[in-house]
Amino acid sequence: FPSHDRGRFAPLLMLLACLDSLVIVIPTDGLLISSTILKMNKWWYFAIAVAVGSSLGALALVSLSDYLGLEKILELYPGLDRSVVWRKTFEFFKQYGIIVAFLVGLTPFSQQPALIIAGLIHNSFLGLAIAIFSSRLIKYLVMSYVASHAPRLLNKMWGLKDELADSGIKIED
Repeated sequence: FPSHDRGRFAPLLMLLACLDSLVIVIPTDGLLISSTILKMNKWWYFAIAVAVGSSLGALALVSLSDYLGLEKILELYPGLDRSVVWRKTFEFFKQYGIIVAFLVGLTPFSQQPALIIAGLIHNSFLGLAIAIFSSRLIKYLVMSYVASHAPRLLNKMWGLKDELADSGIKIED
């Protein structure tokens, strides 16, 4: 991996977050948290990079779903439409629209089914883009902020300064 001190690390995080929206196997949250802990003064930069990458991947999945249609999606994900989560999410999208994409984007749960449904229902692309990006920006800013401030908070709360120092985490008083 590129060094955290160089400008190449955030774009790498962005790319991994984008791919995670499509293939579900990259631990984006863990990468964001660990990157933030290693370079605490860049917490906001990493959060924005992950939010942008994740949003781009999500919008690519929405577009792909819209383009392929339900039949092709079911070939790629057999049995997807028979799950309870799929049916409930589909009903929520029909009832509440884009707000569902926003709410799902705030959660740590798998967002791909909701994104596929958003593409199949043909929601406003601009509305989806705004909902997806804003929810992910909020989520990743909060996550990164907490990770960047956790060592100081732990030190204040439990006096773990020696243990944190042993882990290589320096806390400025």
